[in-house]
This record gives sequence, structure tokens and C-alpha cells, in this order.
Amino acid sequence: TAALLAGAVTLYRLLLGGGADPIEVTTPEQRRGYYLSDAMLTEIGADGRPRIVVQAENIEQQVGDRSVILSRLELDYRTEAAGTWKVTADRGRMPADQTSLQLAGNVTVQGGEPGGPVAIIRSEQLAYDTSASIIQTPDPVTVVFGQHELNGRGLRVDLNARTLRLESNVNGRFLP
Repeated sequence: TAALLAGAVTLYRLLLGGGADPIEVTTPEQRRGYYLSDAMLTEIGADGRPRIVVQAENIEQQVGDRSVILSRLELDYRTEAAGTWKVTADRGRMPADQTSLQLAGNVTVQGGEPGGPVAIIRSEQLAYDTSASIIQTPDPVTVVFGQHELNGRGLRVDLNARTLRLESNVNGRFLP
């Protein structure tokens, strides 16, 4: 009787799937993200010329939120209104919608209008909205125009409107 009862319990567990290894329901494509080394990504503008060119030592897609992590990156950005800008950073993160970059570590933004003075912006962290052409940070920042230098905390630059605003603790050095 005991053997018959043990056999019935075992059969019942097997039929219900108890004790078996769980069946994997995710596909390999859902787990996989891409990884690139020494990569270059180019976005073409409406005029057929490169609008944004990103070069990075490593680019890795995060599977969970579809964002992209970049290391040691250089970004070249061109608009008719704002000219050409070069952005460098130790690391960056691009959300899945690919309309902005969160940059960190030795961030430098350099550029300006053709034939105009070169502007250099330095900070440890910047957010760069590539669709709206806006650069901003709440962190300490240094802005250099030729021999002139401004320091402050918090920055908002609208490249299309050609405006720059330092938020607080602003001080500068202007040489003749």
C-alpha cells in the first residue's frame, strides 16, 4: 500500500510539473544586447551630410531599458545655426529614444560658428539634448572664449538660439 501511495504521489507531481526544472520562457533575442569596440555611429541630416558622428572605445546596449552605455566617447555635432561642435567625455549614456546623452567624466564641449570665436565648456557632467540642441548641467562649469574665462554652477546652452546662461556662483576673468 505504501509503494502504491508513493507511486501515485510521484505520478501526480510529474503531471503537475512539480520537481522539474523550470522551463525558460525568454528567447535569446530578449537577453542579448549589442557590444561594439572602437565604434563609429553616424546620423545623417536632412541635407545628406553627417549631422552627428559618435566615436567610442566601447558601446554596449543595456537589455533591460534599451539604453546605450558609451566609454571614452567623442561626438561631432553639426547644425546650420550653431556650426560644428565636438563633445568628449570619459563615459556616456544614451536612452532608448536616442534624443539625448548623459555625459560624465572630463566632459568638454568645443565649437562655434564658422569664422567666429571658439567656445570651450568644461564640466564633470552634462546632459546633451541632441534633438533640441541644448546642453545643461547643475554642476560646476568653466566656459572659455578666447582669453576670457567664466566659472559658475549650473549651465544651460541653447545652440540654435546661440544663448548661454550660467545659473549661480558666477565669476570670470576678462583679459584685454
